[in-house]
Amino acid sequence: MDWHIALAGLLVGTAVGFSGVGGSALMMPVLVLMIGVQPLVAVGTDLAYSVPTKLVGMFVHWRQNTVRWKLVLLLAIGGIPGALAGVFLLGFVKQMVSLDALNGYLKHGLGILLFVVAAIILFGQYIQSNRDKGKNWVPLRPKAPIILLIGLGVGFLVSLTSIGAGSIAMTLLYLILPRMRFQQLVGSGVAFAALIVPIAAAGHWALGSINFPMTLSLLVGSIPGVIIGSRLCGVLPDKVVRPATALVMALTAVRMF
Repeated sequence: MDWHIALAGLLVGTAVGFSGVGGSALMMPVLVLMIGVQPLVAVGTDLAYSVPTKLVGMFVHWRQNTVRWKLVLLLAIGGIPGALAGVFLLGFVKQMVSLDALNGYLKHGLGILLFVVAAIILFGQYIQSNRDKGKNWVPLRPKAPIILLIGLGVGFLVSLTSIGAGSIAMTLLYLILPRMRFQQLVGSGVAFAALIVPIAAAGHWALGSINFPMTLSLLVGSIPGVIIGSRLCGVLPDKVVRPATALVMALTAVRMF
């Protein structure tokens, strides 16, 4: 048991439950840059530890009635095929190129994606500060095709990089559902991740890219962290958390290169 890794899991789990963003985008740099894990194994391990973390977060948000299940269903209809497509693509590329080359591609790709996620998180804060307080019920039928496409794209990204189920999905949902309660967007995003992350993790398990002892250490911290963060959701402001998280991601993205 590595308590340094467990502490990282605690901090990231709290961020996931609190804001619905930043989990994998924070954990990936920790695993790759600070611990020295190869990018492919880091993606698989991050997905494996995220499975129970997201499930616990979904349960807490369900108990708090902050999950819009129809929104989750629409996202999952697109996200599940997207996650499967990402796993198959990764397996195909792994057979075509060397493991060192694949890890290099993933590391640079993760660096680019971290820049994008940092911008998205800041943009999401801007949207949140200029949106209505939100309503308990917002019609989803007019936006259903767009929600399906968001689920498809996010599911694909999650399988390739483990990043996207929180930060990217949340911000896109802000854009198309500006009148929905923030707590419901967070809860629905966590529930959506709880459905597609196990599929992506199973694919990486088949590829042999999961470090299970490291996964256990992460879980020791992340499960209580996501419970704490989910309890805080909607209670504490994230006006400071989001810019700080975005800055860390941007600086980390530079290190990826």
